[in-house]
Amino acid sequence: MSLHRTVVRARKQLLAVIATLTAMIMLAACTAGTAGGGAPAGGNTDGTAPGDSSKFLTFFPCCSWNTTWSFNPYNVNGLGIQNDFVTLRLAIVKSPSLTEFIPQLADTWEIVDGKLNVHLREDAKWQDGTPLTSKDLHDTAILNALRGDGFWNDITSVDIVDDHTVAFTLKKGQPESLAKLDILNAIRPYPSSVYGKLVTDELKKDVITYYTTSHEDPVKAGKLPEFKRMSAAFKDLAALKVEKLIGNGPFQLENITTKEAKLVKWDGFWEASKITFAGIRYLNGSTQTVYPQLFSGNVHFSNVYMPPPILQRWKKTPDSNTALPLAFGFTMLFNSSKKPLDSKAVRQALAYVIPRQQISEAAYGTDEAAGGTWKEVNTGISPSLEAIYLDQGKIDQLNKYPIDEAKATALLEGEGFTKKGDQWLKPDGEPFTLTFIANAETTDIVTSFNSAAKALTAFGIKSEVNATSGAQQNADQHNGDFDIGSGFVGGNNPLGMYNAILGPGYNFSKLGNYAGKRGVGFGPTKNVPGLGEVDVVSTIDGQVRSIEPGPEMNAQVWNWAQLVNDEVPYIWYATKVYQFPFSTKEFTNWPPLNDQNTSELWDIIAADMNGGVSLAIQQGFITPKP
Repeated sequence: MSLHRTVVRARKQLLAVIATLTAMIMLAACTAGTAGGGAPAGGNTDGTAPGDSSKFLTFFPCCSWNTTWSFNPYNVNGLGIQNDFVTLRLAIVKSPSLTEFIPQLADTWEIVDGKLNVHLREDAKWQDGTPLTSKDLHDTAILNALRGDGFWNDITSVDIVDDHTVAFTLKKGQPESLAKLDILNAIRPYPSSVYGKLVTDELKKDVITYYTTSHEDPVKAGKLPEFKRMSAAFKDLAALKVEKLIGNGPFQLENITTKEAKLVKWDGFWEASKITFAGIRYLNGSTQTVYPQLFSGNVHFSNVYMPPPILQRWKKTPDSNTALPLAFGFTMLFNSSKKPLDSKAVRQALAYVIPRQQISEAAYGTDEAAGGTWKEVNTGISPSLEAIYLDQGKIDQLNKYPIDEAKATALLEGEGFTKKGDQWLKPDGEPFTLTFIANAETTDIVTSFNSAAKALTAFGIKSEVNATSGAQQNADQHNGDFDIGSGFVGGNNPLGMYNAILGPGYNFSKLGNYAGKRGVGFGPTKNVPGLGEVDVVSTIDGQVRSIEPGPEMNAQVWNWAQLVNDEVPYIWYATKVYQFPFSTKEFTNWPPLNDQNTSELWDIIAADMNGGVSLAIQQGFITPKP
């Protein structure tokens, strides 16, 4: 999955595991672009026999099977195991707030004279028994600059104030709320005892010079000798061999292979007395593996997708419950740099043919708990954020793209397409065909795409679905080697939702492994309503880092909503309702549910799974029955 929440956020990381008083808890991570073979369907992979009295929670990874793991979070070729069970962030943002936080490693923070002063908990320790200090946070911030972490677009320097306080100097005019969001919710300190040897006074000077220049002229900054030295330093950092994972969170890594990772409760954690599990165990698997164990009682918690038949069976299972917290979007990405998809008219024609309600219901049915619902108006953001940032009068001005083959036909003919028999031909006389790519393990997306391909084929555009590995899908979409792909869009910042697809993560990347690649290839310049002709990537990426909630954010959301609706670089076709099936058979004291089958804590879990579940455990939730 990519969200990445990040996509992709986009990578979007899903969870891992919870276990027992004596045994373990299993969770997992779903990240962009990693997939592979799972355990045999129906197999009992946790080492306990059916009916075993030991209590455990199981959560299987969505996409990270057989991945190469790395203890080094800067290793670009491995999937890092740094997460909120092992290594905490400074704070976790509440959902859907952009301004309220729950402390983690940082206990207080304040902005004084243009500096965000972050104070670390004085009882926080590393799992080797050494205290966590400001040097750890300072050195992490410098090293994070080498990989282009976004908070460096908010600041001009970072300095140690005392043993437990670090000052982040904000750039002039930087909105304070966004700086807090980028720093508190994103920075995960790593031990200076491992990485600090790479932080020199010279490197810090290079970082400050580069970002100071980049704030004014990114192109010029990329040509500086400081940038070249930073790039060389990052290669050394990424290649650093880390023999032992030293975390600071509630659980400690015991062992890890390409199939699973075992974690155990760490008694040195400041809230260890509230945690009722002896350990956590990452376990690989697939839906075919999870379903039988969910119904048998071997799995007590999951975020596995439950299609209508599975959902109905789960509802009839004793002790079954389902949390349905805030959701994210499933989007259909068009490769705007590839003919004929480089034509707005062609993309609009496809929008008039693809039956969004039909393809969503093919995957999710119509039950309110079935995991997804179709989205009628393509604004590019979620319905929940539309209610906050767009009034209904504006939404009513946008094109709903109802199924209308006559309009699609007129648009294609206007671009020089002709139809011969039951096949549309491109202006060059070649058949107009399309291929959807999707991660084979995201069965609901594959189902939706198969339904869309069937509708396009019936219209005369022969289409098929290539269900491949997550790694291949991710590479193809970043490289721009695709027709129609998929993207996950989530979070609480509406401009961040636009940035997830139109920004440097998926569109004309400038940093990281895919620097110089087209991605979705939208632009690079477009006439954005209210803004004029602008570079799409740098403009939306800059807005995310500079515009805080208020009238200006509302205005910019409307500008981008009009662009996405008219240009159709992607279609938000379904709004995902997170399904969290959990059992009260052997565990009790789950986070509470309200009449909407969610709560503040479940909403945090949905927006930030690792962080949310770790937070729930830290607060004493999820306890084994006697």
